[in-house]
Amino acid sequence: MANRRQFLQGVAGAAALTVTSGISSFGKTKALKMFASMPTMPGADGPDRLPPEWYQRKIKQVQEEMKKQKLNALLLLNATNIIYTTGYFHLSTERPLAALIPESGDPAMFIPGLETDQIKLWWVKDYEAYFDFPGPVNRVQWIFERVAKRGFGGGRIGVEEATPSRMKHIKEGAPKATIVDAGDIVEKMRWVKDEDELRVMRRAMYFADFTVQAGREFVQRNGNVTEDQILKATADAVADKMSKELTDVVGVGIEPPFGGLVPFGKRSAFPHAVPSKDRLKTGDALVLSYGAQVGGYSVECERSFSIGKPSDHAKRLYEAMLAAHDTGAENLKEGAVAEEVDKKSLDQIRKAGFEKFLKHRTGHGIGLEGHEAPWISEGDKTILKEGMTFSCEPGVYDPDWGGFRHSDTVIVRKEKGEIMNTYPTRLEDMIIEI
Repeated sequence: MANRRQFLQGVAGAAALTVTSGISSFGKTKALKMFASMPTMPGADGPDRLPPEWYQRKIKQVQEEMKKQKLNALLLLNATNIIYTTGYFHLSTERPLAALIPESGDPAMFIPGLETDQIKLWWVKDYEAYFDFPGPVNRVQWIFERVAKRGFGGGRIGVEEATPSRMKHIKEGAPKATIVDAGDIVEKMRWVKDEDELRVMRRAMYFADFTVQAGREFVQRNGNVTEDQILKATADAVADKMSKELTDVVGVGIEPPFGGLVPFGKRSAFPHAVPSKDRLKTGDALVLSYGAQVGGYSVECERSFSIGKPSDHAKRLYEAMLAAHDTGAENLKEGAVAEEVDKKSLDQIRKAGFEKFLKHRTGHGIGLEGHEAPWISEGDKTILKEGMTFSCEPGVYDPDWGGFRHSDTVIVRKEKGEIMNTYPTRLEDMIIEI
């Protein structure tokens, strides 16, 4: 459930997503079918996952970082970090699954027995399996006993999430090893994406932008719908599109029950509103907030709409949000400080006189997790590097009326942020007549 969730003003409308639609009826239920009419738009022909060769290079990069900390081995138990370094996608449960990265050579995996057929399909060939959990011996201890038997029992072993309970079992498995907290090695490598990763993220964005358009089309055709009806229609549309177009479905996520956030009316002032049975009406603000995940990588596309002609108050709220959004995206550049980007963005809302309608930061890191460090927020002094990726989603929320929020997925570049989304952001493009 972790996964939540155009360029700047000069080119915002130039690459808008275009679709055709058709309606088919099943009793009293209408299902919207969406068909993309722009197969050459960014991400349409992108890769569905990274190849084994990418992960083999990544292992070597990790080993270079290990040398700096004089580690003989690095043992990963975090599922996301295992995916990042080895590409081994798996369903993470209570059963421990680990990747051992030695100071040189290929990694080894320690897995529950139910993974033995699956792992044979991937490039990592060295593995040991235990029958099941919890078993007669603590499974973390079991893993470290095997790490020790592989010649690392007296060496320096890096570990992540070194909690007291985990350290107890690690020490029982490898009592003579020197255990070093090295959780930041992989985490900080994940912050900066290379062009291969960004191509997979563009592929995910192709589906996220599509989902917003699917929601818009459904609302236009069906009028005073409920939130759960919008969610179901958009989930059906993107699931159908993904099943037809993806050639490799590993790492694809659509959140239950239908995915996304679609609040309207006064509930659009709830940043994380759960679905209700309210019905959409003219004069409402509508937020369509969706994420997509392809090849393990997450992106976001959120757009705010006005149902019918917006009031003067709605226009002022919208323009304040948009100014904050554009300022934040433009300042996501190399050398910027995360908290300073946040201040510059949110200051646009403060200057418009709506400081009391602020409820959250400008954005968060995004990649293999929907929300991950660093944070575009007060208190985060991270200096941004080219290739980092963030959501940019400042919002303005009037509890007596409603709220507006766009979210784009932005790549840190040298001069200004590069927005991956292609969906429009200007108010004139965000009006839906029902």
